[in-house]
Amino acid sequence: MNVSDTVHLKLKRRLMAGYYEPGAPLKEDAVANDLGVSRTPVRAAIQRLISEGLLEPAPKRGAVVTEWRREDAEDIFNLRILLEGYSASLAAQNISDEGIEELAAINARMAEAAEGKAEGFRDVVHLSNKAFHEGLLAACGSAHLRKFSTGLLEYPMVLGGFYIYNDDDMAESIRQHAEIIAGVRARNSEWARAAMTCHLTAAIERFRRAHANEKRISLPPELMRAMALD
Repeated sequence: MNVSDTVHLKLKRRLMAGYYEPGAPLKEDAVANDLGVSRTPVRAAIQRLISEGLLEPAPKRGAVVTEWRREDAEDIFNLRILLEGYSASLAAQNISDEGIEELAAINARMAEAAEGKAEGFRDVVHLSNKAFHEGLLAACGSAHLRKFSTGLLEYPMVLGGFYIYNDDDMAESIRQHAEIIAGVRARNSEWARAAMTCHLTAAIERFRRAHANEKRISLPPELMRAMALD
């Protein structure tokens, strides 16, 4: 990992952890001094974070921290429905038998963590869920679709999903994963697409419920700890 990649990861973790206030300016020189690097890798990292949606360009101010509204989150989830639904339909035709078993194993780990509720279990569920969706995207057979869809998994409202779920929400999400796997295992593209659409539509509804009284999205404290600074 080069200096630019290291700076990008450090800033991304800070943004995800709520280290910077929404709307706050991010100056190249201040960040460079803070991290002990030159402005060149900071400039490159800021441009990457702008492309990822975590920062917004600001005339004469470099960049400002993105302030997430409920409407932004709705857009992200609706895009996921379109792209991941299509991806699931392609994966049903392209995934290997080994890939299907890996998805099933990931979902089993999620279920075990959710049921056991050991310390940090939400982190395990969160990482397993991310691996499940990335596994389906990897099996779709389209590099462009995978690239665009994987980027959506990095947004705060997506990463924070399982930190706002109650026990019933988690159990239902895991059951929906099993339905997606069943569609893929049957090599039935429409079944897989419909199951993914149902899964992500339910995620939108849970998000709406959790943030019903918020104009600006606040990140769950557990997610902020999980993304804590090095």
